[in-house]
Amino acid sequence: MATNDYHFSSRWGAYIPAGLIVHWFGMNPHWASAISLLAYLITFLLLIRLQSGKEGKLVFSIWMLTQVYLLHFLTKVYPDALLVLCVAFVVFASTFRFQKPFLAALGIIIGFFVGMVTKETMVLLGTFPILILYFDWRSKKMNLSFLGYLIALGLSVILLYLAYFWWKFGDPFYRVSSINAGHYVSEFTYADKGWKSIWRRLSYLPITTFVERIYWPWIVFAIPGIWNALKTKKPIDLEFSLAFLSLLIGFWFMSSTLELYNPIYLNPRHLIVIVPIMAFLIGSGWKTWKTNPKMKWTIMSLMILGVTISVFQNDWKTAAFQGVLAVLLFLPKSSWQLAAFSLVLIGPAILAIQYQKGLKDYQNLIKSLNKELLSPENQTPILVNNFIYFSREVLIPEQGLTDKKLIPIESADSLIRTAPEEIRVFIYKYYQHAYPQEEEDIRPLGSLLEPSYQMQEGQVDGQIEIQVYRRRD
Repeated sequence: MATNDYHFSSRWGAYIPAGLIVHWFGMNPHWASAISLLAYLITFLLLIRLQSGKEGKLVFSIWMLTQVYLLHFLTKVYPDALLVLCVAFVVFASTFRFQKPFLAALGIIIGFFVGMVTKETMVLLGTFPILILYFDWRSKKMNLSFLGYLIALGLSVILLYLAYFWWKFGDPFYRVSSINAGHYVSEFTYADKGWKSIWRRLSYLPITTFVERIYWPWIVFAIPGIWNALKTKKPIDLEFSLAFLSLLIGFWFMSSTLELYNPIYLNPRHLIVIVPIMAFLIGSGWKTWKTNPKMKWTIMSLMILGVTISVFQNDWKTAAFQGVLAVLLFLPKSSWQLAAFSLVLIGPAILAIQYQKGLKDYQNLIKSLNKELLSPENQTPILVNNFIYFSREVLIPEQGLTDKKLIPIESADSLIRTAPEEIRVFIYKYYQHAYPQEEEDIRPLGSLLEPSYQMQEGQVDGQIEIQVYRRRD
């Protein structure tokens, strides 16, 4: 536990729960990610309780539990998984603001507070309380007790939060300044690349990202539920529709810094917080499109748009997935239709398990890394991926050899100047998927070594490539 000037150290929810788990049960990746599983389970139980009807519950379950990106981060320790729960909890609490105004206000504030100290993207839901209060006022159902509790509790928590950073760092707005200071120019920023880059980001890039990252079918099939909720003002459905709109507007237009307008990068990981909300709306609006031909054709048209975008992106798997979902709209029997949708959604989720296992090859990484470090024959320095070096204390805990033997590839030139007799190179090729920028250090490595060293042997095992270089005489 540490709060310092490092930007991420103030994201307490991101590391305290997982940190406590590994503190109690040891450094095991499955135990560490148990907090993500717990967050998903609680989210599912909260929302299925609100979903009405057997068919609605079943549809909600299928669409929530098969979204590939949501499942991808189930076994990871990322703040976004806990944020899934925080977003759902805020919406859940808002649904009983008329029956239990104090508890509803308290639940909303707790959800926002835990979300904000987990990751600042919780602010994307910031317009949600304003929207529900506006709709309450328009429908002449404003609960003044709820409004009073919400303002009082919100101001109290905000003042305490600011007071903490004033006491700790001498600046109540330290988090804002540290977020601004954390902004840097990269391939994922837009303001530094001119107005045309910003225009592309605000116009069509969100749509193409939703399609590319398999969020498009969830958004499209949620439309009937949103349309019906806004039209009828049906409780619960209305709150979920307003939450969806709040998050969508936030993702589309929010800036990554307050110093200048730079639209946030649409990282698919950040978008998982909206999946349970969309799944709930899909369940709520399932009957709507089945009884409304115009709505069915609207969904069909938008799915064809998604297929077209995927074809232009040369993503034939995604195009086929969306195309099949579009065809299923016109199956004659309702029971067949739901069964077919279930099969099409569950299939890719199951296939993704083996795909990710092969792509990451994690067990082989740990086995090979241990073998290289612990072998009495291999006492030479080992050049490894920069992100492997950065993660060495987690990957190989309690191994004093790591600091002495592992060298990041970005420091290869410094190692060569020390002229060791032998250098081993350990490349984890998963970097091509997760950290493609490391190619800048890996590509010239051979030319750096060749003048003074000659490669003696090389081997490839799955995602692991090992090369041995010896100094030229």
